[in-house]
Amino acid sequence: MTKEEAKILLKIQEIDFEAERIKNRLKKIEEEAQKLKEELFALRREKELLLKKKQELEELKKSLKEEIQSAEEQLKRTEERLMSATRDTEYRALLREKAKLEDKILKKSYELDEVEKELEKLAQKIDETIPRLQRRIEELEEEIKELEVEESVAHAKLHELAKKRKDVVGEVPEHLRRFYEENKEHFEGLVVVPLEDEACSGCGIKIPSVLLSKMVKEESIEQCPSCGRFVYYRL
Repeated sequence: MTKEEAKILLKIQEIDFEAERIKNRLKKIEEEAQKLKEELFALRREKELLLKKKQELEELKKSLKEEIQSAEEQLKRTEERLMSATRDTEYRALLREKAKLEDKILKKSYELDEVEKELEKLAQKIDETIPRLQRRIEELEEEIKELEVEESVAHAKLHELAKKRKDVVGEVPEHLRRFYEENKEHFEGLVVVPLEDEACSGCGIKIPSVLLSKMVKEESIEQCPSCGRFVYYRL
C-alpha cells in the first residue's frame, strides 16, 4: 500500500468514525426525546384530568342548583294548593307531596354543599399544581424542540459525510477497499493504525524487528503479523 492510498483509507476511516459517532448520538437523541415526550404526555394528562374534574363538578353544581330551584318552585305550588285544599284525601296527598319535595330539597342541598366543598379543595389544588405543571410542560417542549433541531443537524451532517465518503472511496484500489469494508467491523473501525512504541496500536503486539526496521527506514505501510491491520510509521 502506498502512502497516498493509506491517507485515503485513513480519511475514509475518519469519515466512518464520525458517521458512527453521529449515529450513536442520534440513537441517544431518540431515546431522550421519547422519555421527554412520555413525561410531557403524563403532565398534560394530569393537567387535563384536573381541569376536566373541575368542569364535571361545576356542571354537577349547576345541575343540583337547578334541581333544588325546580323542587322549591314545586314546593311553593304544592303549599299554595295545600292552603286551598277542601277534601281530606287531597290534603293528605298534598302533605305527602310536600314532605317528598322537602326531603328532596334537603338531600340535594346536602349534595350541593359536598360538591362545593370538593370544588373548593380542587380549586386550591389547581392553583398550586397547574402553574408547576405548565412550567415543566414548557421546559419539556423547549427541550424536545432543541433535540429535534440537533437531530435535523445530525441527519444533514450524515448526508454530507455519505457524499464525502462516496467521493473519496473511488480513489482507493478495489482490493484495498474490499479489505477495508470486510474487516472494519472486526477491527472495530481501526483498519489503518499508527505504530506506537514499536507496536501495532490496534492490537498492542510488538512488530518484529526486521519489519519494524523496514517501516521506519522506508516509511512503508505494512500489515501487522498478529491482527492483520495496516500499520504505518509516518504519513
